Amino acid sequence: MKINRFTALKAALVLAPALLLAACGSTDPAESIEAIRQTEQAQLDSIAGKDLVGAVRLYTDDARLVRPDGSVLQGGEAIAEAYGDLMEDPNFQLTIEPQDGWAAESGDLAVLTSAVSLTTTDAATGQPVTQQLSSETVWTRATGATWKIVSAYTAPAAPAAAAPAEATAAE
Repeated sequence: MKINRFTALKAALVLAPALLLAACGSTDPAESIEAIRQTEQAQLDSIAGKDLVGAVRLYTDDARLVRPDGSVLQGGEAIAEAYGDLMEDPNFQLTIEPQDGWAAESGDLAVLTSAVSLTTTDAATGQPVTQQLSSETVWTRATGATWKIVSAYTAPAAPAAAAPAEATAAE
């Protein structure tokens, strides 16, 4: 059977996408989540040490941070300024308890949720006030690069559900 150039070109065009996808490979999502959690811990260590550069280096230049009051910070500079203000607060403390998460097998996208405890100084009373929050963070990574935060959404945590009352049957 003789194959002409046109037939060979058609075959190459049909096979090229499949070959490119196969070359991309896949990443174990659990490994991605573990790597992000370690990165997140390094960020928390920076925050505890009042290291502003270490605290904000993981945000992309165009990242969005939605704060508990619903206000949105756009961009690394705005996020750095907000962290700087927090770090000047003598009562500032931040703890994060990892919850759920998922990562794409492509190794370039992940979403993690956490329970957050944020302590700051109440402007009216000067006393420490602690908020219980829920956080959802979207992480992205270019091939071979560090995981970066593209979006973080933090909202007041839902109150703990009360135990259901025993149902009584009227007979």
